[in-house]
Amino acid sequence: MKNGLEYIRRFLKSTGILSIGVILPKVVVFFLLSYNTAHIGTSEYGYYDLSVSYATMFSYLLFFDIWITTMRFLYEREEPSAQNHIVQSGLSIFSFSCLAYGAIAVLLGLLLAPSYLPETVFYGITQNLVSFYTFSARGFRRDLDFAVSGLIGSIVMGVSDLYMIGALQWGIRALYLSAAFGAVAQCLYLEIRVAVLRRALSASADRKLTGEMLRFTLPMGIGAAAFWVLNSLDKVLMGHLLDLNASGIYAVAERLASLITFAVQVFTYAWQDIAFRHESDDEGVFYTTASDLYFRFLCLGILMLMPAVKLVFPYLFTGEYLSASLVIPFAILAAALSGFSLFLGNIYYALHETKSSTLTSLISCVFNLAICYPCIRSFGISGASIAISVSFAFDALLKSISLHRKIGYRLPLKTLAISSASVCAGMLIYFYASAAVNLFWACGCLVLFGFPLLKPFLNK
Repeated sequence: MKNGLEYIRRFLKSTGILSIGVILPKVVVFFLLSYNTAHIGTSEYGYYDLSVSYATMFSYLLFFDIWITTMRFLYEREEPSAQNHIVQSGLSIFSFSCLAYGAIAVLLGLLLAPSYLPETVFYGITQNLVSFYTFSARGFRRDLDFAVSGLIGSIVMGVSDLYMIGALQWGIRALYLSAAFGAVAQCLYLEIRVAVLRRALSASADRKLTGEMLRFTLPMGIGAAAFWVLNSLDKVLMGHLLDLNASGIYAVAERLASLITFAVQVFTYAWQDIAFRHESDDEGVFYTTASDLYFRFLCLGILMLMPAVKLVFPYLFTGEYLSASLVIPFAILAAALSGFSLFLGNIYYALHETKSSTLTSLISCVFNLAICYPCIRSFGISGASIAISVSFAFDALLKSISLHRKIGYRLPLKTLAISSASVCAGMLIYFYASAAVNLFWACGCLVLFGFPLLKPFLNK
């Protein structure tokens, strides 16, 4: 195994650079959230969130996470000519997916005539395109360009949102378009710097490679669709069982909870960089240790985020949106467990075991379908997050058992037990204690859980 310190240094460097490209767009969305909800009612915001969920569902079904496959193959083959063929094959699959995406949009328009369909389709296509560009840039080891593109996209999105909401009074139409404009700006920058499209056009078609990439990515696509069912079906069902006002309230809670995905996504991206290049004679020990560290960071993020939300929430929102505060802890837990399940899924990608990961996700989907309706009926808006949390915990357990059989991976049970008890205590403090007590709790958690995390990085 390569020196552990080398992995840690690479991980820290990747985390630092990637955090710029990942966090900035989400920070912009967070600061715009209060402004947007002040101008958009809960039912409208609920419709926007549901339409984006459907757009994401079709993206998972049709695009097969081809950008992850492209990055995976780029990591494995470093010759420039081979990499150009990889991008060409990946972009070919992406283009056919775009045609299918557009055909389904036309069909839905003829049959259902949903509101804001052109804006939703434009949003969906641009989000998928920026995924392809950013993962390709990372495959070419252009992490700094990835980070700068995130900065540019964030600025364009923020300015567009403020202008279209405030000056033009476009309502939720502005939410679709500002996100799309930010994605387009990000892609244009990456094309100038990394030449993704130009690389693809310079290479001749390689049907064998395209077929190989398609076979690798198809199970990932099914797994991605299963991930959508686990992560989003519950809130779609909630929108039908309750109403769009409930969907709007839940959407705000979910977006605040997505602050935990700042850490999740950054660490996942950095983890992909390490895992896809990793070579070891003892995979089980390597991935067990990584999972232990990841879960500790995740737990600390939850324990710090809940008190922070408790402190600032009353100053950011008014009216019906205030009831979202009761949903936020459950939404944070759902986002965190979703991130851990995704983390385990990336181990399968690194091992070229996409079929096994897909199978566990499908089983978890069936489990989620069985519990989502009774959870929403019993717990209302919070029921969606509760069902998602339980389903992702079940999925993580299945993935862990499967990885144990394959490589000797073990769940970090001690860390898991301590973290679970701490998170339960944090949720009780969030609901029943004052903002001052929550602040004191956050400081205590930082001392008790934060500083010990430095030890693995200092221990050579």
